[in-house]
Amino acid sequence: MDQYGSAKIRFTPPLTVVKGGKLRFMANLQVVNARIWTGDPGQPWAGAVVIRDGRFTTVTPLEAAAAVRDTEKSLATLDLGGAIVLPGLIDAHLHVLMGGESLSKLDLTAVSSREEFEDAIARHHRALPSDRWLLAHGWSEENWGGEEPSKAWLAAAGDRPAVCTRMDLHAAIVNQAVLDQCDLKSDVPGGRIVRDASTGEPTGLLVEGAAWQLVNPILPRPSAEEAQQHLWLAQEHLHRLGVTAVGSMEYQRQIETVYEPLIDELTLRCRLTVLDRDWPIDCEFGRQFPARGHDPAQLAVIGYKAFADGTLGSRTAALLEDYADDPGNCGLLIELAREGHLCDWAQTVSKAGLSPSIHAIGDHAVRLALDALEDIGPERRPRIEHAQQIDPADLTRFAGRIASMQPLHKADDGRYAARRLGNERLTGFFPFRQLIDVGAHLAFGSDWPVVSCDPMLGVRAAVTGLTLAGQVIRPEENLTVDEAFRAYTDQAAYALGFSDLGRIAPGYRADLTVLDRDPWAIDWAQETPRVVRTIIDGHTVMTSG
Repeated sequence: MDQYGSAKIRFTPPLTVVKGGKLRFMANLQVVNARIWTGDPGQPWAGAVVIRDGRFTTVTPLEAAAAVRDTEKSLATLDLGGAIVLPGLIDAHLHVLMGGESLSKLDLTAVSSREEFEDAIARHHRALPSDRWLLAHGWSEENWGGEEPSKAWLAAAGDRPAVCTRMDLHAAIVNQAVLDQCDLKSDVPGGRIVRDASTGEPTGLLVEGAAWQLVNPILPRPSAEEAQQHLWLAQEHLHRLGVTAVGSMEYQRQIETVYEPLIDELTLRCRLTVLDRDWPIDCEFGRQFPARGHDPAQLAVIGYKAFADGTLGSRTAALLEDYADDPGNCGLLIELAREGHLCDWAQTVSKAGLSPSIHAIGDHAVRLALDALEDIGPERRPRIEHAQQIDPADLTRFAGRIASMQPLHKADDGRYAARRLGNERLTGFFPFRQLIDVGAHLAFGSDWPVVSCDPMLGVRAAVTGLTLAGQVIRPEENLTVDEAFRAYTDQAAYALGFSDLGRIAPGYRADLTVLDRDPWAIDWAQETPRVVRTIIDGHTVMTSG
């Protein structure tokens, strides 16, 4: 078990839903007997709040909180028994539908040997109907010493097509039943078909574009009904973790067939960034989305996303110098970055009134992303997603810019960062502290289902520097608890264009996350708080014993 495995979520019955799926909102109440971290620098702590029509109207300091119960007698009262309360937590970067789907896939994140891998495949194969593909997710060769898996590891699946994605979703291992359906005559631009050195035959490992351009066209797609169920599963899972709003990366067809039909029944606030890999890009869907009449506090399309490179784990993140453990390889520039269209793409998205977001992990890709976004004003909320490795010369360029980062990736990639980068380049690895110091907007998310979407595990990684292996990496970049929570609230809200979320202050929407213990009084290396109540617009959508 890794160092984050002890922080399990204790599940309780789901939120209460009335006929038709709509929630019975109680938007007028007073919350008392609490220690409330507001996220507001002008009044960081409060003891009670009054909510009317789903918004905070009064935020009472700790020393005056006792009088609130008597002055607001007409309101329903929620007594929290002295619990710690935060603004509703916001995940600035994840994949909601993939995350919901992953809850029903074979989970390989805890597999630590080939034997365990093969045993998990065999057991799952036996449990599946004969006409179903075997789909699994979450493996990492770092969990068993670095050996790359091959199609031989999937032998137990027999003739059943099997696809197992790496935890970062930038590589997949497939069996012969899948390879037989793919065109393997040559490598795919921006990707790699791994081949046996002696025979030249594909091993079954497909990296980057090879994984998606070859496999995606033949993968069975969920029906609209199945995808909608994935959204419900994801919403319930996120609410259990105290998440009230998200920035999710989705395809246009998913927005139209899954999100929009369920808009009246969603409680999760969804700001969506469209995944569109075409060039030239057509932004008309995003530009016209407001005319569809949805409440933007509930569902909005805010931008488009492009990819500049791959991932550190797969050695496809684009670096300025070679990988320390793979001389001659400096990663891959992919899609628009490889073709030299990144700047034009960003300008096209911005001129449509939308936010351009660029996946950039290696320092070369980060530099290209900064170049592409340099002339785009902050009102468009241009974002660099991940920004895991930043060359020191580029740090000051983040002043006033959004670094959308995932602290649990630091815990994961931190296990092998020194091997990939060498010790000298580690100064640019997840430079949280340096980014804050230069005036960047540091927004946190999870990238779920790549890693867990539990914000408490993200805070733990940000404030301790602990990797999944239990070592501490780059402790000089550790954040304070306040800074970490701000990245999951106020700064995440800024990144997603919310002007009335992320703080507990008059006029802001009444989203709250209630914890079972004081995060300022614990040793985060030993324990993490647990969410016991999630509130949206003044309505409790999740309670836990």
